[in-house]
This record gives sequence, C-alpha cells and structure tokens, in this order.
Amino acid sequence: MLRSTQEDDWPRVREFRIENATDNPVSWAATLEETQRIPDEGWKMRARRGEQPDTTSMAAIDDETGRWLGMMCAQIGDAHGPEPVLTGVYVTPDARGRENGVTDALLASILSWAGSRDQTVLRLWVAEHAAPARKYYTRNGFVPTGRTQDLRVLGREPHPDDGGLIEMSRPLTADALPGAPEH
Repeated sequence: MLRSTQEDDWPRVREFRIENATDNPVSWAATLEETQRIPDEGWKMRARRGEQPDTTSMAAIDDETGRWLGMMCAQIGDAHGPEPVLTGVYVTPDARGRENGVTDALLASILSWAGSRDQTVLRLWVAEHAAPARKYYTRNGFVPTGRTQDLRVLGREPHPDDGGLIEMSRPLTADALPGAPEH
C-alpha cells in the first residue's frame, strides 16, 4: 500500500529514518547520532509533509504486516531552482530491486505529484558513489545536469572516498510519466 504520511505517523517516520541513517547516512544526510537527537516536533513536521500543498511524503507499507518498506519525499523548489526536488529516498534492503516494485511505485507517485503542479522537470541530488541509485535514476529517465555539490552542504566533513553529490533531472511531460505509451 502507498499513502501520504500524516502527523500521527511521526513515530514511524522517526523509526524509519533511524533505520535509514544506520544503513546509509549519506542518503539521509544525517548521522545516526544526529537523527536520534531530532526532537519529537521535528519528526511531526517531517510526517506532516504528506499533508502540505508544496511538499509530499509517500510511504510504502506492507499490507499484511504494516511494516514500512520505503519512503520518498519531494518539495517544490530549493536553493537551486523552483522545480520540484525529490528528497528523503529510502527503501529497506529487503524491499529493493525491480522484482519488488517498491521503489518504482514510490517514484511513480512522486512523478505524478510533481507533474500535477504544472512543473516541467523533477530534480534530485544523489551521492556520486551511490552507483546503484544513479543507475536506477538513469534507467528512469534522469540525466546529470552538470551541477555538483560537496558533501559539506550536508553539514559534515566528507571522507575522501565519499565523492560529492550530483544533481540529476528528468522531464515531467505527459509522455515521460510512468505508464505513458512508448513512441
């Protein structure tokens, strides 16, 4: 099941982001320690993103167990432009892969949300060393824009092996959205 998050979800959002920070801190942009120090009000604000007009927060939840399998968020604009930006992407390791469809379903939901806002592109930032994520985004129509950022923008001193962040974008035209007929 896919659904927007709401304020009452804050304990689950917190638990899920702690899992994310444990599995891959660069993707969450916070260390485990930083994540654990976020106050309850901060988690409530994050959970409310699914209820706001200029943000969205989608959770993929196992119908039988209620376990959260993945989450993607987006917002209208950032410091680099007014276009929608994909943020907060995390899928649990056992739910990753094409055969599971979790990531694809979440992305389709975000693309639909962004496309409904009369926008023409969706942007994202991905870690340079995150080859599986970059491959996934490329397979789904994202291309590098040429913009990069140092990991210091996340508030941390990068390790030399970390690389940086790469901006990617994809069109939101009707024929580029999931389910559109191929030409």
